[in-house]
Amino acid sequence: MGFFNLLAGQNIIDVAVDGIGAVELKWIGYVIKWIFDLFSGMPGAIALGAIVFTLALKTLVLPLDVYSRVKMKKQSLLMGSMREDMEKLQKQYANDKNMYNQKVMELQRAHGYNPLGACLPTLISLIIFMVVFSSFSQYSQYANLNSYNQMTVKYSLAVQEYVLTSDGDESDNSLFLIAAVEDGLNNPVPTTDLIRAKDGDGNYIGGFNDINGEPVEIYGYYVDYAKFGEYYAGLSGVEELPQNWSSLNEVEKNAFVKDYVRIGARQAAADYYHAHSAETSFPAANWWIGNVWYPDSMLNKEVPSFSGFRSAISRAAGSIDANYEESYNEVTYNLQEEKNTYNGYFVLIVLAIGLMFLQQFIMMRSQKAANELSTVDGQAATTNKVMMVMMPIIFGFFSFMYSAAFSIYMIVNTIYSLISTLIINKVVSVRFDDDLEKQALNKAAGRAGRKRLK
Repeated sequence: MGFFNLLAGQNIIDVAVDGIGAVELKWIGYVIKWIFDLFSGMPGAIALGAIVFTLALKTLVLPLDVYSRVKMKKQSLLMGSMREDMEKLQKQYANDKNMYNQKVMELQRAHGYNPLGACLPTLISLIIFMVVFSSFSQYSQYANLNSYNQMTVKYSLAVQEYVLTSDGDESDNSLFLIAAVEDGLNNPVPTTDLIRAKDGDGNYIGGFNDINGEPVEIYGYYVDYAKFGEYYAGLSGVEELPQNWSSLNEVEKNAFVKDYVRIGARQAAADYYHAHSAETSFPAANWWIGNVWYPDSMLNKEVPSFSGFRSAISRAAGSIDANYEESYNEVTYNLQEEKNTYNGYFVLIVLAIGLMFLQQFIMMRSQKAANELSTVDGQAATTNKVMMVMMPIIFGFFSFMYSAAFSIYMIVNTIYSLISTLIINKVVSVRFDDDLEKQALNKAAGRAGRKRLK
């Protein structure tokens, strides 16, 4: 192979790119991943996964929601049935809140009203939401990081097509690169003892080798100029080698070789991204949202800058060293169009805010009596009006700051809750009215019986 000739100069190039350590998922993250993987390969796979996950979760906790909604509606109807007495108390104790509260509690106990009856299920639902929120956020960062790391794998595999290994054919002119590793004295030396390390999915990892069972870092690649010249001369459809190729110095030759190797590697990384872009688009490929793992916002690009990428994954992966920027820019080099394309137009953000406002409005209307009568000065109604505004703003913030996939979760969650609330309210109202009618009939029958006895 002529290592001594290679070592005579410093003809070494560096075209390695660095992957970033993986995010460790929690158990619910693996559940999310399993559901998303069910739709792998389908257009809009991630959006479909988010919808199915939300429907499955909401169905699972439906008994809690039903119990909570039924209790809340019953309490509101009970409060409505006490309206006349409550309004009298409001007038009687308009200047004495403590006495009003005491009398109200006595009245509520007499009618079987318990304001805390729906609190526990509601609290459990809130805890579940926060757990899902955290897991969804973590999984979006996991997905972004995994996508980048897979692109680095494809990039490195493209480089490896030119690298001579111990299994390679030395007569093959396409194998014009020899990996360089450290000799223990901080000096790079060439080696063909090259067995690519693999990740947990069996994919090759860029930037590292496994020599004698130990992972070692590649410091670059030595170039066999003669082989490169023969290989390049045999290609069709490319520019010829510079006429003065043989007279170029190592720096100039290395620049030419490096540029050539990078062409295929950059395209391999871009091809991987494009092959999976339909899965991360929403609601269909090449339309509206380019990547659901970033917010549906004109302030975000489909493929972000390194600072945007680092910010998106740092919450789960920890602080990302700025030294990764060069590798990131290299791996995403052929994605310039995506780097200049808006990732969305705030559609999901507006939907999340609007639907949450509608849900709060319906809940406030269903609790109208409780809001008006639970305090002597009607302060509860004012507080609920504030909440009707604040909750949509909070949901809008989540949609704006986190992934579009999470926005889809919140929208489907809200729609599910809206439909179930309307159905539950209707059923409870009908049954409550029937119970009141039966009570009235029983009272009338009792009065009629007493008259006959007389």
